[in-house]
Parts: sequence; C-alpha cells; structure tokens
Amino acid sequence: MKFGFIGFGEVSYTLSKMLLSYGFEVLTSTEGRSKKTKELVKSLNLTVLDSFEDVAHQSDILISANSPQSALAVALKYGSLTDGIFLDFNNISPNTAKQIENYLTDEHFIDSAIMGRVSSEELHLYFSGRKAESFVKSMRDFISNNEPPSDLKVNIKVVSDEVGDVSKLKILRSSYTKGVSALLVETFETAEKLGLSEDLWEILSLTENRDFETSAKSRISSSNKKAKRKYEELNEVLEFLDDVDNKRKSKIMALATREKFENLKSRK
Repeated sequence: MKFGFIGFGEVSYTLSKMLLSYGFEVLTSTEGRSKKTKELVKSLNLTVLDSFEDVAHQSDILISANSPQSALAVALKYGSLTDGIFLDFNNISPNTAKQIENYLTDEHFIDSAIMGRVSSEELHLYFSGRKAESFVKSMRDFISNNEPPSDLKVNIKVVSDEVGDVSKLKILRSSYTKGVSALLVETFETAEKLGLSEDLWEILSLTENRDFETSAKSRISSSNKKAKRKYEELNEVLEFLDDVDNKRKSKIMALATREKFENLKSRK
C-alpha cells in the first residue's frame, strides 16, 4: 500500500515516520518546496517523485496536510488524479469536507484527523465516511503482519460513516484549544507588563497542576510562531459555528480568539 503526501510539514512528517515504521511505502515530491522542506523530506526514507501529479497518480492513499485555506484547491487539483482514497488532515470546516466529498464522491474521500499533539509518541487518528471502516481494516491487516515499533503507539477510531463528523470534532477541539491559548498569551502579556510573570507561573501551577508551566509555555510559544495558521483555522471554526447558530452572542469567545490571533500575526 502506497501513501502519498501533497505538501510536507509537521503533520506529514509525523504520519510518514509512523507509516514507514510499519512498512508502508511513502511518496512525496519537493516540487516548488522550500529548502527547509527538502531537508525534512531528505531526513526520511521516502520515495521522492518529480511532481505532485506523479504522487497523486501513483498513490493508493493520497493525503493532504497543508492548510485550511488550500485544502479545497488541493482536493480539486490532486484528489481527482488518484484512483485510490483521498484523506484530508487539515483543520477544515464540515462544509469544506462536504464540498470535497461532492467533488470526489464518498467512494474516494475519507474525513481524517490527528487528535491531540502531532508530535506525541502516541497518535490518535480519527476517520469518518462510507469507506472509513474498510480503509481502517486494510491498514490494521497490513500492520498486524509487521512488527510494530516499540516507541510509537497508534490508536485508530472510526467515528461514523458520515463525511463531516470528524471535521466537526476537529473544529470544536480547535475552538477550545485556541481559545485557551489566546487567553494564556493575553494573561501573561499583562503579567509581564506588571513584572509578575514568575509569581503568576507559580500560582497557576498550584491552581492547575505541576506540569502547567511547561505545557502553558509551549502553548504560548506555538501561538506566537503559528499565529497566521491558527487565525486561518479560526475562520473555519467560525464558519462552522455560524452554521450551528448565526447569533453573535453564541460565539463571543471564538470571535475574540480570532481577533487575538489576528493581532499576533500582524506583529510579525
């Protein structure tokens, strides 16, 4: 079974390492990519093809892990070139997932997500769609015939046979985690102005847990480094929340979170 990646960032790198460790062949291309991406690809034992069109044609499973804004365009351009299954791991709205399904049909598209930290040694993969069960079964059958890596645990769950259900869970999780991150950034920006950040870390660690400072600093750092991407993902969050309830008062926190990330990205 050949897995192909369109684009190659942190998610693609993590999934590739997992797939390679289980004996799957992984394809990608460095066509038009940055030096950093080329070095990332070179660090793994991947099959590198001349173009992403070649990757799409030769893959049994084609994976998109780019950005929410480019997800639909990638699906339209490359998803139709594969005879196999197309997976989207971007934080897209359920509406975008449905648009991709309408274009590729539920024979070829499965809604997909990594839940939890991408860099964790325990991956939690979620899928939904009519072909999700059969896809997961074929993966498990392949994996069962290969010695699993000792340093990586993979948990796979099929949520439902409906494309869009995994996207709903991704969006709701994204709304929560980014809201917490935005509040942390703002809280410690104020604490630093007051010269009380060290004391606040100590107090909140007592209130939350011993690991709070480490995890919170990681959230703050990620929020600043990836502000533009998080802002784009919040546009997807708000699109989804508008569909559920278009009243402003039902999404005050999400709107404020987007505004915070808009401010953070504008500082760069």
